[in-house]
Amino acid sequence: MAEILLYIEYDENKILDASYDLITGIKKNNEGANVSGVIVLHPDFILTDEIKNNLKKFGLDKLYVLKSEKPFFEKTEEPFLISGLIKNINPEIFILLSSTTGREIAPTIASILDTGLTADCTKIEIENIEGKLKLISTRPTFGGKLMASIICKKNPQMATVRVGTFKKEEFNNENLEIVEFNFPSFLNLKSEIIEYKKNEKNEFVNFQNAKMVFAGGLGLKNKENFEKLKLLCEKTGAVMGATRKAVDKGLVSKKYQIGQTGASTTPEIYVAFGISGAIHHIMGMENSKKVIAINLDKNAPIFKYADIGYIEDAAKVLDELLDSLN
Repeated sequence: MAEILLYIEYDENKILDASYDLITGIKKNNEGANVSGVIVLHPDFILTDEIKNNLKKFGLDKLYVLKSEKPFFEKTEEPFLISGLIKNINPEIFILLSSTTGREIAPTIASILDTGLTADCTKIEIENIEGKLKLISTRPTFGGKLMASIICKKNPQMATVRVGTFKKEEFNNENLEIVEFNFPSFLNLKSEIIEYKKNEKNEFVNFQNAKMVFAGGLGLKNKENFEKLKLLCEKTGAVMGATRKAVDKGLVSKKYQIGQTGASTTPEIYVAFGISGAIHHIMGMENSKKVIAINLDKNAPIFKYADIGYIEDAAKVLDELLDSLN
């Protein structure tokens, strides 16, 4: 049976939710395929029964376990361990998250295996053509003006996919096969991390685990209103987002950008303040569970995607919400 291999990623103590999302997305859209995962266990990370049950619950059929002697933040030997596994099991497709780690290790793995890699995909499809799986990877190109769908001619066909592209669902597989592979540790690699410091400045926006996202567009008009939106997020526990046009106008930092050339997010509630609803923005939030749109233009495309629409000046609504919380 054709095998699709996924990289299972974790932080210091838990599997990333986006890894569960990825498992579900691939399993749901490829019924009958063997969806496997590979995890590299670093010291102090324990593969608990809860983790195993979650992997099974969200659709994984098999888990390959590799071990590294290096701390979890040092990924230098992971590409060699994973490449060794892939040479042994020969999956047709290998997919990673387009996360910091995924972007770090995927090019090295592709180079070791002498295969192609499509990076930072916003959409992936897998077709069964004459009994062989073909990965069709779609990503923005020419500065986000066009979308390119790319097919790799060699196996394993590789891609990194943006966080938020899929949303997890329960499959409740009856069994999860766990296979341990033991490769020699690569302790004599030429590069090493001398010191590791956590980023305490909150410079990155965590769209991945956001339950609520309040995003602003040009309808918020100025920087002052984006500062108000940030304050509203602080008061409600929401994560702030923005459109590319608002970023390009200098109204807000690029780290808040959601869309085709920004981040993807799948919150329970997504509130769009003054966002017109251009397709390149919709691509970053279309899997949100409930969308609330606030816009003066009753013909704004955002209303086509909204569960609740409110025709009003977004800046005015923002002020009213802040007043109600004071």
